[in-house]
Amino acid sequence: GTEFDACSVYSMADALWSFLNSLADPVIPPSLFPNMEIDAQSIQPWSRRFLEQLPPVNYNVFVYMISFFREVLLHSEANRLTPAKLAVVCCNCMVKSESEDNDEREMQRKHSLQLIISHFLTTAMI
Repeated sequence: GTEFDACSVYSMADALWSFLNSLADPVIPPSLFPNMEIDAQSIQPWSRRFLEQLPPVNYNVFVYMISFFREVLLHSEANRLTPAKLAVVCCNCMVKSESEDNDEREMQRKHSLQLIISHFLTTAMI
């Protein structure tokens, strides 16, 4: 194909975020939010269960995005991203909450999901 005209990396990131955020059905369905706090001992089984429960199309998009974000992390010295920061961004663009409330339970569920995403970014699980 042809090369892109000169554009900001921030513009490309914003376009990707806008696209993922505007999907009718989110990449990560709210039903897959963890219902309990996840710790180091439970992250592996939760992550495996999470992948098994993703619908096939969502699974493919999720694996592709994680692979892409791993490439982004290879340039962390230049872009100053960490797996934790990237997990927050992923959670914000691939997830839609069941409720608009930011109550403690909902925030805990999002935090647990961020831990799972961070786990995928830093391991060879997928």
